Amino acid sequence: MRPVELGYRRTGDPGMTFHSHPFYEVFYFHSGRCNYVIGPNVYTLQPGDLILMHGLTLHTPNPDLREPYVRSMIHFHPEFLHEFMNRKYTAPLLRPFEELRNYRLQVGERRAEVEALLADMGALYASPEEHAYERFLLRFVELLYVINDLCRKPMDRAETARTDRERHVQRVIEYIEAHYAEDVTMEALERELHVSRHYLARMFKAWTGWTVFQFLYQRRINQAKTLFLLENDLSVSEVSECVGFKHLSHFSRVFKQWEGCAPERFRRRLARAEGRG
Repeated sequence: MRPVELGYRRTGDPGMTFHSHPFYEVFYFHSGRCNYVIGPNVYTLQPGDLILMHGLTLHTPNPDLREPYVRSMIHFHPEFLHEFMNRKYTAPLLRPFEELRNYRLQVGERRAEVEALLADMGALYASPEEHAYERFLLRFVELLYVINDLCRKPMDRAETARTDRERHVQRVIEYIEAHYAEDVTMEALERELHVSRHYLARMFKAWTGWTVFQFLYQRRINQAKTLFLLENDLSVSEVSECVGFKHLSHFSRVFKQWEGCAPERFRRRLARAEGRG
């Protein structure tokens, strides 16, 4: 695996669920129509939008596949950047990811520059020539400098133009983020948001591609995985209760549905990977 990975101008159905990962991500939207959910935020993307992602926050695209969905993604670990460059220079380049964490930029007048950099990176990344990957890394650092410049500007003005539907979806996600460990019901959402639960269910599905409860369960499972990693003394049953499941059997069934294995097996794999078992 390369320390910086690029998917340049990917097209088609991403086939993704809500997911998270331990690396940082730069996502650039070339063309199409897509709503992108990152934690409590939902964005209606426009060509030329660039998203910075801290990675550990649940996120997913929901593209309209009636139009070509074209995007580029760069994944990297911040530790590698420290190794590649002096920390004096990496600190400002990583600050947008660490302080903004998950942020949508509209590159505006620098769109041609960003797309030219990505095109150059794509050619070098795929090239078998000697030193092509090292040259790719230099272009990547140049892109990070452009991103750093863009993050100094007030880039949140587009948020004021959100529609009522976008705001309702964001409020649903914020409610789940605050209450996922509790007994979440559509009736409770209806009372909290003062909007019909039937309307909320349809709207959330239309904007995110997932039902409210699919999002809720994925949030709970993501938190369970975090607890398995950080809280070694908690039993599977205790983790299940901590993340909001009333019954261990339900937790195990949902966990296996999303992760492809039972929670006990997932925990054993973590222990082996960390040398704990």
